[in-house]
Amino acid sequence: MIITLKNLSFLVLVLLFSQVSAAAQYDSLVHKPYADRIEGYFHLYLELIDLKDSAAIASRAEKIKNFAREKQDPDLEMEMDLFLVYHDAFFKNLPESRAIAAIKNLILQSEKENIWHVNIRAVRVLALYYWEHQRYELAFEQYMVLDKKLSAHNVYDFPELVRDLLKIGEAYYYFHDYPQAKSYFQRIIRLPETDFNTMFMNSARNTLGLCYQKEKDYMRSDHYFNEILKTNFAVPKKIWRRIAVGNLGANCYYRQQYDKAVPMLEDDFQGATRESDFGPAAGAAILLADIFLIKGNAERSWTYIGHARSNIEKAGQRERLQFLYPIISKWYGYKNQTQLSKIYLDSTVSAINQYHYQFSATKVLRAQQKISFQQEELRRAEIVLENQKKANERVLMLIFFSAFVIIFILGYLIHKKRQQAKDLKIQVAMQELEVATQNLKQFTESISEKNHLIEQLQSRWSDEEKNELVNQLQQSTILTEEDWSAFQKMFDKVYPGFIFRAKKVYPDLSIAELRYFLLSKLNLSYKEMSAMLGVSPNTVQVLRHRIRKKLQFSNNEVMEEVINQI
Repeated sequence: MIITLKNLSFLVLVLLFSQVSAAAQYDSLVHKPYADRIEGYFHLYLELIDLKDSAAIASRAEKIKNFAREKQDPDLEMEMDLFLVYHDAFFKNLPESRAIAAIKNLILQSEKENIWHVNIRAVRVLALYYWEHQRYELAFEQYMVLDKKLSAHNVYDFPELVRDLLKIGEAYYYFHDYPQAKSYFQRIIRLPETDFNTMFMNSARNTLGLCYQKEKDYMRSDHYFNEILKTNFAVPKKIWRRIAVGNLGANCYYRQQYDKAVPMLEDDFQGATRESDFGPAAGAAILLADIFLIKGNAERSWTYIGHARSNIEKAGQRERLQFLYPIISKWYGYKNQTQLSKIYLDSTVSAINQYHYQFSATKVLRAQQKISFQQEELRRAEIVLENQKKANERVLMLIFFSAFVIIFILGYLIHKKRQQAKDLKIQVAMQELEVATQNLKQFTESISEKNHLIEQLQSRWSDEEKNELVNQLQQSTILTEEDWSAFQKMFDKVYPGFIFRAKKVYPDLSIAELRYFLLSKLNLSYKEMSAMLGVSPNTVQVLRHRIRKKLQFSNNEVMEEVINQI
């Protein structure tokens, strides 16, 4: 849970701001440490934002800056600069180049004037701006700068320390980098807890529990959810109790402890519904629908399916459909409504594919941004090299008597810069290989997921229905020639030269036999191969036998060993 200037009402309740006159409020802000000003600053921000009109906001901010000058308080004056930079970037929607330039200028100015708390928060604003514009690699770069600056402070002189560390951890959690995310959340929970940061502390405990839940370490996950219930601070205890109980219920569900899970999940669902927290309400409803279907209570299961649909729509979180559709498919299977069950089985596959496509696209975007970032560094290094070379040549002409020394230095610097440029090019190539590997991994994992889903759902229907559903799902994974062309290009990036070597060693390989070589190189099972090729597992076995006879391999093991050594 992140508190921003766009969502300050919640923090107002936490801080219990008092109502004071404007003049007295400004007087109370001057010549105090940042920790003693923070409540007044938030109250001041509310007052400014409530004006709504940009001209009125700029006019009031200028008056406060004049007041700060009269009181000889540069901290308050620059605080208004920070507010205006943030407001212009996020509320006035300035062109990106102007917004970034203004934020960077404030970072340099605050560092020059040693107003450290403005400097830290200006870096935070730049990271947030990059993140919201999907420039993830630049956002992570600023988060690393922010982390370094935070290391010089504690929760007493900079109360927002926990909030900033939490944001960095959540950025890694967003990209499923759970080890890095956990390292930040664990740093947070070791810090002193205060009235100001307790909401963020509990958010760190909660997301740390979710990390372990994703890793299926339910014992550790339970520990951090239970730590939320032990908090001594009244406000977060009331707010976070429902969230923690719901997550504990989810852990029981994953352990198949359904009787224990139901009351906790229902408590979460009812509380989230009262609070119009539609996403968690949908999540709890999905698990409850599955539990009641497993227990044979189809009517109650259908009620929660309806709740889940409604809350997913309200929350706009369509990615949750990949978890709801399988339950709806099972529900119709339970009711012997085979056709509807098939429809929702197809919908499940589509929802899973859509989620993986979107998440993979985001990861690829970040990887491409990283490559672009390194390429820009390479370009700058080359420019520096060229400029340095020219400068050294001028020096060589002006200082003839020291020619030997200058030439020696020039040679050393050029060699060093070229080595750096070479290293950067290698890093770029490695990043491109990583992107290709990730795409190939996503491709093969998607096939495995679909086969696993088929196996789960097949157990609820007759043999005839199972075969029909299996055939329908297998047909949905048949690849076109265009798909195979893209796959081979991606494969060749991960295993350079494999296809060329295979064709050279065995020039008589047919297209189908070459495809078997590629899939065997990926260590896929017959079932996974059949799903990708659009044939039955028996057909894959026949193909393998035909290849072995054709190429005169003594047995299957020898053939697989040869393929792996190509």
